[in-house]
Amino acid sequence: MALTRRIRHVDAFTSVPLEGNPAAVVDGEGIDDATMQRIALNQHLSETVFLLPPRDPANHQRIRIFTPGTEMPFAGHPTIAASHTLVTDGIVTLQDGEALRIETEAGLIPVDVDTTTGVYTMTQRPPEFRPAKASVDDVAGWLGLGAGDVIRSEDVTTGVWWHIAQVASFDVMLRVKPNPLRLEGQAVSLFCIGSGSDADVRVRTFAPGAGVFEDPVTGSSNGCIAALIARDGLLPVHDGALRYTAEQGIEMGQPGRIYLDVRGVPDAMTVRVGGKAVTVLRGELLLP
Repeated sequence: MALTRRIRHVDAFTSVPLEGNPAAVVDGEGIDDATMQRIALNQHLSETVFLLPPRDPANHQRIRIFTPGTEMPFAGHPTIAASHTLVTDGIVTLQDGEALRIETEAGLIPVDVDTTTGVYTMTQRPPEFRPAKASVDDVAGWLGLGAGDVIRSEDVTTGVWWHIAQVASFDVMLRVKPNPLRLEGQAVSLFCIGSGSDADVRVRTFAPGAGVFEDPVTGSSNGCIAALIARDGLLPVHDGALRYTAEQGIEMGQPGRIYLDVRGVPDAMTVRVGGKAVTVLRGELLLP
C-alpha cells in the first residue's frame, strides 16, 4: 500500500506565481532519510523541505532541507516556503505578535509573519567571517571576468557557509558568464551595489557542488551578503541598523525580492531576511 503525503510547491521571495524561487514543501513524518533525498532529486527544484514534529514542544515545527544532491543544515527560501505553508494551510495558529519558531539542523530560526504585507522575515544565525581560500582573481576566472572586476572575496555564514564575492559594478554583473568546469564544487554568491531597478543590490548564486548550478533567489547567501555589507559599510547605516532591498533571479527569468534588515551594526549584528511567498501547486505524493 502506498504511503501518501501532502506536497505543495511554493514560490518564495515573490507574490507572483511562477516567479521567485520554487520549493517543494512535503509532510515528512514517517519518511526515511534516503526517501527524502530521492524526493528532492525527483522534484528537480533547488530545495525540498520536509515538515516534521518539533523536538521541543515549545516550538512550532522542525524542518529538514534537501537539495537534489545533499541535505542542508539551513536554507532561506525553503524556510520562507515552509513558513508560508504553516500559516496559510492553518497548521500553526499564531497569537498576535508571535513569531514562528522553526527548528533547523543549524538551530532555531524565528520567523516573523506580517499578515498585512505578506512578508515572512527570518532571523538567521549570528554572522561569522573567515578569509576565503580563493582570491578575487580566482573568482573572476570562475565567472568569466577579468582583473579588477571582482573586488571582495570572503567566506561568511549566517547558518550555512557561502563564498561571497563583490563585483565592481552593475555593468560588471551584466558581463558575468560562469564557467561550469571552473565552478565545479564551489558555492559562491556574488553581488554588486546597484541594480537595473529600484533595488539596492543585485545578486547571483551558484552551488553546483550541491546539485544546483544557479539558484534563483537565495535567502541564506543574501543574509551573508547583508552581514558583509553592514560590516564593511558598503551601504548607509543609520543608528546601528542597515535596511535595503536586493533582487535576484532576473537572469534566470525568475525574479525575486529580498528584504534585508541588519541590526546591532557593527559589533553585535542580527541578520533578518524577509520575503513574500505564494503557493502554486497542491497535491499528494504516492510513495512505496
